[in-house]
Amino acid sequence: MVTGQKQALTQSLTHSQSSSQNQSISDSLLLSYKQHPRLPLVLSDNGKAIILSIEFSQNDMQQYSTEALWRLESIDRLQVISESFWSAKAATASLVPKFNQAQSAVKVLLSGEQALNWQYAKVLRHDLSWFAPSLFVIIGLMALFFIQARLWLFAIALNCAVTLAIVLGVAGWFNLTIAAISAFIPVIIITLSLAYSAHLYLGWQAGIKAGDNNPLIFSFSHNKQPLLYATLTTILGFGLLAFSPSPPIQVFGILVAIAVACHYLLCHSLLVTIVSKANQNYSDGKLHVFVNPVVTLAKRAALLPKSILMVVGLVSVLALLSASKLELNDDPLNYFPDDNPFTQSKLTMQQDFFGINLLYFEVGTGSVPMYDKQYLGFLFQFARFLQQQPEVNHVTHIGDWVKSAGLSQSQLKRIMTQHSVSDIGLEAEISSQYQSSLITVYLTSLTAQQMLAFEAKTTAWLAANKTALSVSPALGSSLLFAHLSIHNANSMLWSFGIALVALSLVLGFLKKSPYFALVGLMVNFLPLLWVFAIWQLVGGYISIGSAVVLGIMLGIIVDDTLHLLLKLPEPQTSDIESRATYLQFFWMHYAGVIPVICFTSLTLVLGFGIGLASDFAPIAQLSLLSCMVILLAWIFDVFVLPVIYQLRRQSINDN
Repeated sequence: MVTGQKQALTQSLTHSQSSSQNQSISDSLLLSYKQHPRLPLVLSDNGKAIILSIEFSQNDMQQYSTEALWRLESIDRLQVISESFWSAKAATASLVPKFNQAQSAVKVLLSGEQALNWQYAKVLRHDLSWFAPSLFVIIGLMALFFIQARLWLFAIALNCAVTLAIVLGVAGWFNLTIAAISAFIPVIIITLSLAYSAHLYLGWQAGIKAGDNNPLIFSFSHNKQPLLYATLTTILGFGLLAFSPSPPIQVFGILVAIAVACHYLLCHSLLVTIVSKANQNYSDGKLHVFVNPVVTLAKRAALLPKSILMVVGLVSVLALLSASKLELNDDPLNYFPDDNPFTQSKLTMQQDFFGINLLYFEVGTGSVPMYDKQYLGFLFQFARFLQQQPEVNHVTHIGDWVKSAGLSQSQLKRIMTQHSVSDIGLEAEISSQYQSSLITVYLTSLTAQQMLAFEAKTTAWLAANKTALSVSPALGSSLLFAHLSIHNANSMLWSFGIALVALSLVLGFLKKSPYFALVGLMVNFLPLLWVFAIWQLVGGYISIGSAVVLGIMLGIIVDDTLHLLLKLPEPQTSDIESRATYLQFFWMHYAGVIPVICFTSLTLVLGFGIGLASDFAPIAQLSLLSCMVILLAWIFDVFVLPVIYQLRRQSINDN
């Protein structure tokens, strides 16, 4: 699409050699139109914007390893050519002062499916270039403040690198689809690897502090159960993404699940081999600066168990009401920020033309020829209905050509029987043998839910106005994505339900207590409920990015809960002396677990927070919601869980 001064664009139209659409306007001389029906589709009303339709030759595609790379290079090259063209025009026009301003004001914008895929590739490249240094900064900060044993740091970094290499190798070996959202895979892999390794490192530090002869064995034995089940729940959470109907989401889940499994095995092989030679020097880094106030605050909160749980219950009820209003919605055309070239071209297409949200209906001739009144009458009838809908900007069909050319039925019959479709320049509207034609509907910008509602409306009209002609269902990439988005969201809700059931079974198996299994379930479910309630209040909806959070977060945040539930002592007696001992024992264990809980939560928030810099809305939403869930889950683990333990102790005392 080219926008600029009318004078400059008129020159461009006159000299353009590449536009097949505009060429057909002048070439289709068999039909003489009062006004060419295609003219408003390629030239804006004010004459300041034209559309040039470009078809790429694929002769050089074999020179590229993937179609995405070929597309990226081809469109980049096209952009350079167009800029050079208008620069040359501006330089020539500068010799004539009155043309100077007109030529320099011309802008070239790219629209269409190829341009959208081109932007996906650009976003993937941008995010990868940004995410990599951000990860190094995070690892550097963690090393500077917390992990001060160099051999451990080397082993953790090597583990992350090997895990990432294996996963990328698997993706390449099986030729898995790498989409824009895949840019976040390395971030998640390294963040999770760093967080999980921290449990072993801090356990090793705790062994040294306790004077254990072999702190490495102490660490592995101390974290054996939590790490195993945390790994399994995380694999389950990401593995359930394989049930998504979206191939990029499937690949996303499968690759991270493989990475988590690889990392677990590497921790028990590569990492343990390297760190067995580490000097046993105790250092808690700067953790005490963060942990001591947390422990103090948790002790104070535990003095008011009923009040705190009442607040939690009240907020949860309100959150349930809010989250129940969330809609399953999405709009892939709004995935980029306002200053993105694709967004700018979309806005220009909406302002100067009829937009880029298109639907098609293919109407077959059946037993009647295309020039028959029955066929043309149905096209006009259906088009009138469509044009009356508030979602519709414009409708085109071959009846427009017949009407504009002023053809009678006999004239149309003669033309269609004596000439091919290409002769009359309507290849884009009529099939090659005149068996069917297209009704093209230009829609306003619609969300997935609105798109499905419009589809249902047209289906109902077609059912109420039955015809002998064959009419296809609505067709179009936007509609296809709307169905995909809704199915994906439903799949994630099902996955979330399965994860909840699996989590309750794991907790029940480990704790041998329905009470603590339920507690573990609630302290992981409620953070998600609260976050999505807030998301609804600020106008959020269930999109591809936010739906993925439902699927994966439960498996991640439950890890810290497992460490707490398996390491904190349960109240089991009402004896007064034992109660005092229990409290002392409880807070001692609590203070021992909290440092690693704080460390892993901080690492996860920093890691997932990198995605906030992405220009791709699904990654930004995934990142934002994940950070919120991890933060709230940390609050529940650190402050609410001890409160529940104290309430349980009081309940045993009362009995």
